[in-house]
Amino acid sequence: MTRARVNSALVRRINSARLFHMIRQNPGISQQKLSQISGIDPATISIIINNLESGGIVRRDTDAPTGRAGRPTTALSLDPRAGYLAGISVEPDAIRIVISTIDGTACADLAVPGSTAPEAAIAAARSGVTAALRSLRATRATLLAAGVAMPALVSTGGRIVFAPNIGWRDLDVAENLAQKLKVPVRVENDVKAAALAEHLFGASRDIADFVYVMGRSGIGGGLYLMGELYRGPHGLAGEIGHMKIVPGGRACGCGGQGCFEAYVSEKAILSDLAARGHGARDVASVRKACEAGDPVARAVLAEAGRHLGLALANLINIISPRRIVLGGSLAQLAPFLLPAAMETLEANALAAIYRDVEIVVSEMSGSAAAMGGIALALQQFLDDPPVRLDRARPTPSL
Repeated sequence: MTRARVNSALVRRINSARLFHMIRQNPGISQQKLSQISGIDPATISIIINNLESGGIVRRDTDAPTGRAGRPTTALSLDPRAGYLAGISVEPDAIRIVISTIDGTACADLAVPGSTAPEAAIAAARSGVTAALRSLRATRATLLAAGVAMPALVSTGGRIVFAPNIGWRDLDVAENLAQKLKVPVRVENDVKAAALAEHLFGASRDIADFVYVMGRSGIGGGLYLMGELYRGPHGLAGEIGHMKIVPGGRACGCGGQGCFEAYVSEKAILSDLAARGHGARDVASVRKACEAGDPVARAVLAEAGRHLGLALANLINIISPRRIVLGGSLAQLAPFLLPAAMETLEANALAAIYRDVEIVVSEMSGSAAAMGGIALALQQFLDDPPVRLDRARPTPSL
């Protein structure tokens, strides 16, 4: 019988990432407790923790003596002096930048004007990151990695295949931005990135199967299945915004007709309102109008909600997730979308599947894509950490 060859470096990297996240989620945990909950043997944990400590990523705090026999216990936590991560969310009209410490705690947040010209957008992102770091009295030398959440089809290699709402095709944004920031950069579809953030930092960290549905300039889906983000063989899975819900219906930016996105995205809702003579110009004004009882705004959202419910019923029947999370504009407008959506959903979803599915609103809402960038940056950092970090880096302003 042939013995399978084990890539020991890969196993160590996977175990290091597991322990990193356990410490991130349980600051002050002991090595003994890490071994109990991870199933990794104590000797391996000691090696990994020593490496993380020597790299400036983890610090140990020894408990004060208690007078009892035995060695004093040590509490493990992530070292805030390690450096910063940058999360970048790109939209046609604005680029949002969030800077966080390595545990994902945001400590700077700003927006700069966007552009549909790739060179201008990349330059704006670089300038925005520099400005955000400057607000923390930090230099770009303190930056460890960056993640970019794009409203685009993104290949497994991180290349932009097509971004219909900003007109980009076949671009290597990661390489271009990495050259300007002088740190590794990871690029992903914005909704996949938001789903990853929902798992790492949000309310779905203990859910192994969920679908993240986010409304922005379009509609996208992140499929978090069996404990990991599902990207498909080419990295393009999850384009639920282009599910056909009205055969031969409205034209969509993808070139098709009758897409989910053409009826429920921010653009679709604002266009419907404009066609009825309503003056709402953004999601916040739509919600304000609905809260004030505006009949036109409420009617438009009820119609969008019925389309949303049909799309969710299809997702439930096909995927059978434990949870569906609504993010972005869908989260902001949920109180006025969900009544009609739930009625349509219940009429079209298979009861045997639907009864075990939760429909929830993301707590991150408007920050989901930018925090998705932080999640990508954290993944990049854990996949390829520096040999040793500068312990003199400033402690983040929390």
